[in-house]
Amino acid sequence: MIGGNPGGCAAAVSAARSGCKVILLEPTKTLGGINANGVFAFDAATPQAMSGIAEEMEERIRAHYERIGLHDPLFTSRHDLVWESHVAATVWGEFLAATPGVTVLLSAVPVGVTMAGGRIHEVQWLPASDPSGNVAAGDTPRSIIRARQVIDASYEGDVMAWSGAPYRIGREARSWQEPHAGAIYSSNMEYSPSGYLPNSILPGSTGEGDGRIMAFACRLHCRIYDDVSPDAPHRLRLPPPGYDPKNYSWEPVGRNPDGSPVYFNTIYVLVNGKFLLNRMIRGNNLVGPNRDYILAHPFDRKPLRQAFIDYALGYLYFVQTEGGMPALGLADDEFTDNDGIPYQIYVREARRLEGLATLTEADVTPYIAGDGIRPPGKRHAIAITDWTLESHGCADDIPAGYKSPEGWLFNRVTRAPFQIPYGCLLPQGVDNLLVCGAISATHIAFSSVRVESARIQTGTAAGIAASLAVQRDCAPVEVPVEELQRALLARGSKLSYFVDVGSEHAHFRAIQWAALRGFVPRDEHWRFLPDNPIDWAAFVQAIVVCLRLPVSVSGIHFEGIGPRHPSFAYAEALYDLGTRADVDLFRARDLVNEDPLQAVLRPTMGPRLIPFVPDAPVATREVERMLVMVAVILGAPTAALTNLAAQCDAAASPSRGLVCAMLETLCP
Repeated sequence: MIGGNPGGCAAAVSAARSGCKVILLEPTKTLGGINANGVFAFDAATPQAMSGIAEEMEERIRAHYERIGLHDPLFTSRHDLVWESHVAATVWGEFLAATPGVTVLLSAVPVGVTMAGGRIHEVQWLPASDPSGNVAAGDTPRSIIRARQVIDASYEGDVMAWSGAPYRIGREARSWQEPHAGAIYSSNMEYSPSGYLPNSILPGSTGEGDGRIMAFACRLHCRIYDDVSPDAPHRLRLPPPGYDPKNYSWEPVGRNPDGSPVYFNTIYVLVNGKFLLNRMIRGNNLVGPNRDYILAHPFDRKPLRQAFIDYALGYLYFVQTEGGMPALGLADDEFTDNDGIPYQIYVREARRLEGLATLTEADVTPYIAGDGIRPPGKRHAIAITDWTLESHGCADDIPAGYKSPEGWLFNRVTRAPFQIPYGCLLPQGVDNLLVCGAISATHIAFSSVRVESARIQTGTAAGIAASLAVQRDCAPVEVPVEELQRALLARGSKLSYFVDVGSEHAHFRAIQWAALRGFVPRDEHWRFLPDNPIDWAAFVQAIVVCLRLPVSVSGIHFEGIGPRHPSFAYAEALYDLGTRADVDLFRARDLVNEDPLQAVLRPTMGPRLIPFVPDAPVATREVERMLVMVAVILGAPTAALTNLAAQCDAAASPSRGLVCAMLETLCP
């Protein structure tokens, strides 16, 4: 296991819980990745996007703060949980220490691999020379780990690259699948200098592809101190190397009623009286040597890493000396053995795997290939997330006439929950490697999937997939995705997003199973309505979609729905299924025995059609009758179905969730 960030930790826990022995290599002195170095939440747009180990981790963090008696107002003012960096590191460490089968090696830097027959034979590592995971080339013998399966969860993707797995670095050109790809300027949330509205794509956006990636950052943790004298301990005595005040800006974005400044988007309030210095434009974001950093060997990264640290310290120095805020200084209780500097820089984007599947912008927004509410569904989904397109700048300069650097994009309107398919974790040409950090995605798609809430889920899937590959003695690509999905659902991982179906719901697994097969309501609020009575429209759709029946339309046999009605094809498919097997699913034969006088009084001379009221609830006895007949046609067992039907009054209508559970019994 490479990388002790949240994805790597989740992979380690998942594999160990599946019975595997796991060794986790983390180059720095602590676990938690960027969540323990300046990103103080999992970055899920809504809590419903998280599941499984992410929810476990949140409970552990809440328990930690309860134990120490800290009740910060931020815990209740935000919808997502927030924390201090050292707390995230501590809790991840406790989590892995409490997981049998996991061995964690901190300050262990991967430096190479050896290959044999398309497999990673050995991973080589050396001890770090400092808390940040720097390592010096020399004559020190390399330690070696041989593993049946290797998971690269790292931000940089070194082991992936050394194995020979194909990868990309940079930006694709604009295309119909990627309308925001390539070189791009946007006005963000402000009017552009030329007068265009906020969130506009501006002139100069050529859409050309190139080798650029998003800016990195060192996210400094600060406090406001009482002593504002030049000799105060928190004041930076000298500017860092390369300091240039023209690179920075510091001004309030507004004023409170009492006249005090508001620095939102420049200084973020953290837990326990701390602040995060995180200005993305003319602040601590730096493109500079980011591509060189990624492509460099770990032996050569120290000066490149230091450039990002110095740039962030330059911003703090600017704030203290020219920004009129001398009270702001590095927090005295974070990274105490590293001069208050985070152990890791924020590597937002690095290499990206070229996998068996690749996420594009069309896969993560609802407006290109989706239905305007959801992006297209993925049958092989192994994770979900709901972050929006958020590419930080891909250049440092801001040309005249713009307020943001080239490459900056925060596209809120396209935010929608989307799925990540298994193929995005599977490299081409390496038989025992899974990649759950630098997954297969375009630059634009990766700007949505790079959040830690998604990494935890892809890590969970990678850990379980690796364990299944060990058990089956096969390559991860040969692991049946349905088996992987069942294992994920059994552990409470969400594979389809619904705001009203948590993992604690009685029919969680059945609803997730049905959604993977395509039974997803077209609801603008992403609801499943699991406890609502099922109606005829949803019932016929669920049967056809969940049982993967052919959509066979041979005529018009129902009144109440026409050929353009959403239920028409599903009802007709079931009618065809029944008549082919000589099974009267809809009691069509009863229509032949109609009173002749009633037939004369009908307004048309055509044959009597089957009554169908799409929004009418379906009684349990009717649900059971039809599903038993469908089961007989398909040769499926019915005992479990009948047992579930007994949970609901015969005259009442079963819930949508219960019907999913009944259908699942017909597909063992």
